[in-house]
Amino acid sequence: MNNPCFDCGQCCQHFRVSFYHGEIAGNGVGVVPPELTAKLTDYLACMKGTEKGGTPCIALKHTQEEGWRCSIYENRPSPCREFNILNEDGTLNPDCQRLQEVARQRHKKALQQ
Repeated sequence: MNNPCFDCGQCCQHFRVSFYHGEIAGNGVGVVPPELTAKLTDYLACMKGTEKGGTPCIALKHTQEEGWRCSIYENRPSPCREFNILNEDGTLNPDCQRLQEVARQRHKKALQQ
């Protein structure tokens, strides 16, 4: 089965990716590149571009050949690591489908404004 994220990328384009600041490289055991993050609070950071939601994560890249890909996949933060697009039986996670629909609705609303 092809990875549906390669054709979609909606969650990375529309939702804030926030996480504990210790995940940033240089802050303890973190691996997320600091230049790709923004400070939210003393303890929380997010991926640049996702600060307010509705705009793409700075790490999301798209090419015609490969589709949507995370440019820091091996060093992505915990929210990205923990979201499983597929259930154990190989079916699409209903949360993924819900996120796609929410993102579509946001896009549709933005076009109407």
